[in-house]
Amino acid sequence: MKTDHSFVYDRTLRELFQEVPVKLVELLVGEKVEEVLESTFPKVEERRVDLLTRLSNGQLFHLEIQSVQDTKMPLRMLKYAWLIYEHYGAFPLQTVLYIGARKIHIPDKIVTPNLCYTYSVKDIREFDCSALIESENLSDNIIAILCNIKDIDSFYQKLMQKLSKIEGKKREDYLRKLFYLMRLRPDIATVLKEKEKEQKMPFILDKEIDPLYHEGLQKGLEKGLEKGLEKGKKEATLQTKLEIAKSMLAQNLPIEMIVTVTGLSDKRVRELAVKK
Repeated sequence: MKTDHSFVYDRTLRELFQEVPVKLVELLVGEKVEEVLESTFPKVEERRVDLLTRLSNGQLFHLEIQSVQDTKMPLRMLKYAWLIYEHYGAFPLQTVLYIGARKIHIPDKIVTPNLCYTYSVKDIREFDCSALIESENLSDNIIAILCNIKDIDSFYQKLMQKLSKIEGKKREDYLRKLFYLMRLRPDIATVLKEKEKEQKMPFILDKEIDPLYHEGLQKGLEKGLEKGLEKGKKEATLQTKLEIAKSMLAQNLPIEMIVTVTGLSDKRVRELAVKK
């Protein structure tokens, strides 16, 4: 079962895949992307794969991103393979790319007396980030933080150069995605924060878009709630949560993130969103 956090990571990667990270695909399969294909398959219930492309050699390539261990992954991948075959008339080359923090334990096959089905499972940390950070595609650049970073100084400088070329809402959008992914690599996040302080080149335009900031805020809220309960200040605590929720809504942050940070119910946050 996917956690709330894994849902955020998966959605972040899917959004980055809207601008296909072509260099990442090339690293995974050794072929260049020729065409990005429709990845939603209409059925009784809608099925959508994370990324589906046609490679330069004509082969279909299906990529799924996984941030948690899932023993049922082979069944999901087999179902996707069949849906792709039904739609395009060919079975795809398939890879599950693991982006989680723990050691990878995802099965890569189904073997029964009547069926032998396999696909590739790879850990993104197996890849040197150099090729991704050099890519002209900003999605590749952002995803690079999940890879094997051998030279953190060089990585930081190149990432800052890439981000400095975009402005306004688009930059904030990419920064938000970057911070979500940084939660999967807290060791790297700590180093990058130190670089930010040393060089006075802030990653964030506004701390409200930084989920790491909100994670700390949530811990503070938990402590404040505990003290408030002891002193009978429940009403003041609720008011604080409501104010924080309003501030986050003003920044157009996801409702599920606001629920997690504040502890308010999903219904309460949506009511606030309507009044915004």
